[in-house]
Order: sequence, then C-alpha cells, then structure tokens
Amino acid sequence: MPRLKKLDVVSIEDLSTAEIERIFTVAEALERGLDEGKPFTTAQNLVMSTLFYEPSTRTRLSFESAMHRLGGAVISSADMQASSAAKGESLADTVRVVSNYADVIVLRHPHDGAARVAAEYATCPVINAGDGSREHPTQTLCDLYILKKKKGYLKGLTVALCGDLKYGRTVHSLIYALARFGANIVAVPTAGMNVPEYVLDRLAAERSYSFSTVTMDELKSLAGGLDALYLTPSGPHQMALFTGGAAGERAPAGEPPAALDAFYVTRLQKERLGSKESPAENYVRFDARALRTHRTQEAVVMHPLPRTNELAYELDQDPRAIYFQQAAAGVPVRMALIAWMIEETARKDLHHPVAPAEDAIRFRADSAPRCVNSNCITRFEGLYLRPRFRAARSADPNRFNLRCDYCERELSAEFVGHTRSHRYYRFDESMHGFVRQWIAEGSLAVFDSVKQAEEHGYEPYKRGPQREILKGGEVSQAVESLADQIVADIPDMADVTLVGVVSHGALLAMRLRALIEKRTGVHPPCAALDVYSAADPIRPLDGSEEFSAEGRTIVIVDDVINSGWTVQRAMTMLWQIGRPGAVKLAVLIDRGHRALPIRPNYVGKNIPTSRTERVQVRLAAPGAGATSKAQDRVMLYSMVEPMRESEATR
Repeated sequence: MPRLKKLDVVSIEDLSTAEIERIFTVAEALERGLDEGKPFTTAQNLVMSTLFYEPSTRTRLSFESAMHRLGGAVISSADMQASSAAKGESLADTVRVVSNYADVIVLRHPHDGAARVAAEYATCPVINAGDGSREHPTQTLCDLYILKKKKGYLKGLTVALCGDLKYGRTVHSLIYALARFGANIVAVPTAGMNVPEYVLDRLAAERSYSFSTVTMDELKSLAGGLDALYLTPSGPHQMALFTGGAAGERAPAGEPPAALDAFYVTRLQKERLGSKESPAENYVRFDARALRTHRTQEAVVMHPLPRTNELAYELDQDPRAIYFQQAAAGVPVRMALIAWMIEETARKDLHHPVAPAEDAIRFRADSAPRCVNSNCITRFEGLYLRPRFRAARSADPNRFNLRCDYCERELSAEFVGHTRSHRYYRFDESMHGFVRQWIAEGSLAVFDSVKQAEEHGYEPYKRGPQREILKGGEVSQAVESLADQIVADIPDMADVTLVGVVSHGALLAMRLRALIEKRTGVHPPCAALDVYSAADPIRPLDGSEEFSAEGRTIVIVDDVINSGWTVQRAMTMLWQIGRPGAVKLAVLIDRGHRALPIRPNYVGKNIPTSRTERVQVRLAAPGAGATSKAQDRVMLYSMVEPMRESEATR
C-alpha cells in the first residue's frame, strides 16, 4: 500500500462537512461489521504511532484498537517521560524521526498548538488527540456521531454545554462543529469557566454565530432560564436575529425551545488551572433531577469522560445517559477516520481539496509580537519556533486581530506601526487599506500600547502641540518624593526588591535604590524587567546572576502609568517566576485614563491629561554629567491620528 496522503486532522475545521458525513457513513458500516464479527484488512501493512505526552485511557486505547481491528499495527509511547522527550528532545525532532517508523501519528500534548507543529514537521499524517486546552477533533467526531445516531439529525438540535467551558478542549471543538451543522448552543459554565473570548470571536467573525450563556440555576428554572432564552426554530444561531450584544452575551428573549435535546457535561480540568486559579467551590453537579422537567424529558446526557464528581452514578442506568456509548463509539469512528484516509489516498485521480491559506505575516525580529497564550507551544519550543501570525477576521471593523498560527489564540493590536518610517498609529477602520499594504510589503509592526511602540523607537504619526511640564530640578524632587513614600510605607527595606520596567522604569529604579540606601543604609536588590521579551525577561542590575521574587516585597517601578496593561503584564511575569510576599507599584507620573483598575502605591507627580495627550519622560542615565544631552525632563504632547487629521482638513 502506498504511503498515506498527508491529511492532517489538527482541528475539526480540517474536515469539511461532506468529509465528516462520509466518515459517519463509513463508521456505521464498520460498526455493523464489528457487531457481526467480520474481519477487516483495510489497514493491512500500515503502522500507527501513538505519542501521548499526557495520560489517556479511552483515546489512546480506542485509536490502537481501531488500527488493530482494521488489520494494521501499532507502535506506542504511552509515557513520553520514558522516551527521548525526557532528555530534552524537541517535538519537531521526535515526529520527524517517528515519521520514518509509522504511516500515521496520533499525538496528545499538554501545550496548545503542539499538533499543528507536529503536522508541519512530520512527513506522515498527524491526528490531534488533544493539544492543551485548544481542541480534540476526534472526540467531537464521536460526539456528533452518537448524537446524530440518537436524534436522527444535528441541524436545529439544542445542546446545553455544562461545566468547565474554559479549558475543556472537547467543548471547543464541539462548539465549532455544532455551529457548522446548525445546532443551537446554550452555554452553562461554572463560575469563571466561561467559553474563551477567542472562541466566541472566531464564531462571530467566521460563521456569524452566537449563543446564550446562562447559569445552572437559570437553566433549572423554567421561568428564569429556558423561557428567557433567545432560541427560535428558524435558525437562532444567525447574528442577524440579534438586536445587540457581543457573542456569548445574553441575547434578546424570544420563543423558548420546545425542548433541550442534549446536556454535554464536562469535568473540571484541574491540570490546566493557572497558578492563581483555584478549583470552583460549587462545580456543576448533574443528576437525574435535571431530566424531570417537560423540556428535558427527551434530552440525552453526554460526557467525554473521565468523570469526577460532576456526574451522578445514579444516571448510569438511565437510557438517556449515553456517555458510555460515546466512549464505545471511539472505535468505529476512529476506524472510519483511518479508513477515510486510506480511501482518499487511493483516489489518485482527485486532489484532496485544501482551502488556500494566506501567507503568515512577515515581521521584523524587533517588531514581532508574542502570542498572548502562556500555554502556546511557541513558549516551550522557542529554539526553533518563532511566533507566527495571520490576520484574523473581526466582527468589529475598528479592531485589528492577529491569530497565532499554532494555538489559534487571537491578540488585538491597538496600535500598528510602519517599520520603514518608524511611525505608529492607533488602529481604526480607516487603517485597513494601509495595514493590508504594509502586510504585503513586510513592513507591519503591531503594539498593544503606546509605551511598547515608543520603547521600540517608534514615534507617533504626527505630534500636535507639546510643552515641557517638568524640568530637571522638578523631576529630581518627584523622584525624591517617591523614595520618601517607599521608605515611610515599608517597615523593613531589607525585604524589598526594586523591579524597573525597561527602559525608563529601570533607570528610575536605580535612582530610587541610591536614594533609599542614602536614607536607610539598605542597598536593595534591583532588576530590569522587559515585559515584551520572550526569553530571560528579568535582568539583575546589581551584578548578581539570579533574580528571586519568592517571599520578597517587590516594588515595580515605571515612568508613566497609561492604560495599566504594562503593569498587569509585569505582575503576571513576576508570578510566573515566584510568589512575592507583596507587590507594590511606584510611578513617576500618573496621567489618569487607565483601562485597568490599577492604582499606584507611590506617585511622584499626578498630571491629569486627555485621552489624546501623551506624557513622555526623559531621564539621564546614572552618572551623566550636567553637560550631557540626556537631561531629566517630562514633556506633554498631543497625538494627531490619521483619521482626525483628515477630518480636520475637510
């Protein structure tokens, strides 16, 4: 048999609707054959490799059973800690080697986007068996297959998704598929476990699809729950039916559904909780009572398994509980997926249709953004993987979104820059044409704040009137005031570490350290933090080789607080390194207009400004003499944006 065609299944979106329907048809025939005890030789002489970097029971065993039942062979590495991965081998190297041993690779990995990387480097097809909290496409095939088998159709079904909808990768793949097949979704998340915004944004932009989010109490109450949902029988998923609100928000009330067709319950993904997240105290508990209302009597109960405490064992005997049938469907459905790949390979006269993808955006090394997802594979395989993005469609014309090519998480760029002119602009609808041109010529830069743009040496598109608001002596007085506030507030300066945000915050931190030492005799450790650095973001400024935040009182130092995003990112990076005893914020200038509710503990000077005004701090380097050109000063200028300038000339 020839080598299988390179038909990677990384996302449920890698399969067309017709292909999914074909897989279901093949699965039905194979299921009948299994019941009748028929032998199969479909995959004879083919070898499957299962690479599981995370624990698995159903997925791994059903894939291996499927391959064996088709007459193929399996080589497995169920515990990657017993493989070369434990020695530090990269994912790319692993799959390149294993491609020589197997005809298809089934991969499970803890990091989002790992399956996409494997598909790029492997020479044989790669099937995603779950990558981080991103997707689990073959579980969705099983879910859709059994749901269609029980209900007879998918279009128009109403499915309530309950539990952890934030980290449940099975849910994310299922949402994309249900939207495509025209089903109605009701999200019922446990508090704090809502469907991620990037999933909602993608549905809204690419499928004009939205759904309601309700609490479990609302779902249980006919008066306040089901009867208040937007669902109507005429295609409720189309956003044209909405009068307002973003994807995932409660939509206007409408005709309630005649019934709920399915409950899809998920366990809490404890292994994916962030370091500052704690398990929900009142996680969903699903039992037979949920099926006793007149709108839920015909509903089936689904669960991808394994379950913990969210699904009562009393449901197991109820014929409407089909979660073990879901698990059993894993064998015929995965057999069908492999058989479909073999079938497509045999169709030599037909080229497998692949939608042409836009080229990834070419960024200069000094202006390339970093994926916002801390679990993205690019954060862990950075030696050979550079962040890679494509322009993403947005339902809001005033937003410019980039989608990570690996984990598919989106970031919204508030500011865009032109690398040749070194000018930056606040993005709005008028910038679309310019941005497309800059992407084509490879001269686009993106920034999430004015501070980031200016730290990279970019100037605003055009400056308006500017004036000096603080001179050298006044700047020194403001720095002295900061040092006095810190000393007065913190009883034991020996526990303090100053962390200055690059670059002016780092200069300011060193000056504060000298003043604090003069006042207290304590020489506190000092470090520079680059919030936009992908590797080694913290650099000690006192000659030591290591930085420690554990148990320390960290004073983050910055020159100006604008939106607050820089400070939030700095705090996140600190918590990733260790657990400080306390974190405080010192800023030279507080200009107001913060987007985040972050209030500085210590402020050198409050300078009220308008949204279009920008405060720029210039600090002399330590040891600079009076004749140096870099003198202390604080400037205030207005930003003139392209749209406003064009409006002014009309």
